[in-house]
Amino acid sequence: MNRGLKFVIVGIILTLTQYLFYTFLVHVIFNNNDLLWLCSGISYIFATILAFILHSNITWKERKPTTHGIIMFFVWNAITAFAIAPFFTWLFKFNQPIHNFLYSISFGMGFSFTYEFVESTTIFIFVTLITLTLNFLFYDRLVFGKEKTPAKKTTTKKDTKKK
Repeated sequence: MNRGLKFVIVGIILTLTQYLFYTFLVHVIFNNNDLLWLCSGISYIFATILAFILHSNITWKERKPTTHGIIMFFVWNAITAFAIAPFFTWLFKFNQPIHNFLYSISFGMGFSFTYEFVESTTIFIFVTLITLTLNFLFYDRLVFGKEKTPAKKTTTKKDTKKK
């Protein structure tokens, strides 16, 4: 299976797992919306650790990361969580024509979504697509190193005589 496809499948699993864990924390453990920031942080840390395990064993199973690669993985995810995702969230917040268009479509189809739901979901999808793409490139080049190539077989005089 293609590495990009594996990455997307693992990413979908991670996103759903993070969302379920976040929802569990919000509605079962803390049972209110006062600590959403804490639930978000805990679920992101959980998802990051799970991402490393799954990507190491599925997406890049033929490449084992070095200690430097492991550190880079967690540094990159911190940068993504605290800089890249918030920046694109802020940027897409100003994309009102798309939010209005999608809200009109959902309303026209009979869905009772609020404008805030459509806006936040649209932003989540755009930011997820951007960070997913950046993560793939970063993980592939800097975390999991170069692809292992099979050792070249050396030709001996004995092999050439057989031909």
